[in-house]
Amino acid sequence: MALRLRGLALHIILVMLGICTLFPIFYMLVNSLKTGVQTAQNPWWFTSWHLDWANYKLALQATLSSYTTSIIITVVSVVLTLAFAALSAYAFARLHFIGKEVLFIVIFALLLVPGFLTLIPLFIEIKNLHLLNSDWGLIFPYVAGGQAFAILVLRSFFQSLPQDLFESARIDGAGDIRIFWNIVIPLSFPILVTLALMNVINIWSDFILPSLVLNGSAETLAVAIVNFHAPALAPSANAFNIQLAAFTLSAIPLAILFSFLMRYFVRGITSGAIKM
Repeated sequence: MALRLRGLALHIILVMLGICTLFPIFYMLVNSLKTGVQTAQNPWWFTSWHLDWANYKLALQATLSSYTTSIIITVVSVVLTLAFAALSAYAFARLHFIGKEVLFIVIFALLLVPGFLTLIPLFIEIKNLHLLNSDWGLIFPYVAGGQAFAILVLRSFFQSLPQDLFESARIDGAGDIRIFWNIVIPLSFPILVTLALMNVINIWSDFILPSLVLNGSAETLAVAIVNFHAPALAPSANAFNIQLAAFTLSAIPLAILFSFLMRYFVRGITSGAIKM
């Protein structure tokens, strides 16, 4: 009896947590399909079954140029982050050189530094390098900031690979470059996808750094939505609803990406690849 009550209590807690998680999404979807007047009447449900799809058209028109900027910055940053991190992790896991352990400890220590402490020095450095209002002013910090965690995870995974694979490849005459490209990378695909998705989420939704580095028309999607102004043809009362529609549209690329890569993401998490 006590076990049943305990199980019932846990299920109730899980249901409540699920409701708290999904309610903001529900609120966003409902009000993105209403006018400002309808939201004022009842923000929690539909006041009529006349759905205002024009909000999505206006939201897309207002933020369309920002999608290109965000996609370019995100894709280039993630690719460079994984490329450099994978090479570094392979060196830490499979090569021998002086100071390897000390250097790895230094990289690990970077994870202990909160990002907001380096925000002002980072902005000053970007300004001194004349990278303000440039995509590279965001790409370089994203690539550098993503190295520590990616190297830590990939090093642990590379060390867990069977040593027999590397010995057999070396007997066949393969060098480190061929081993890395033909053996390590194919076996590491699930964990690479996991790291890629983590970085995509962080970069796609980042607001603070892009708001400091980029000004004018070259805005990322997150900055464009936060600084959203209703188009001239839209009633000012509908600005909040159009902004919610813009938030919904911005989540669609991530939803599509997760739908295609979820099995690799789950495999990377559950296969024991992430070992700290």
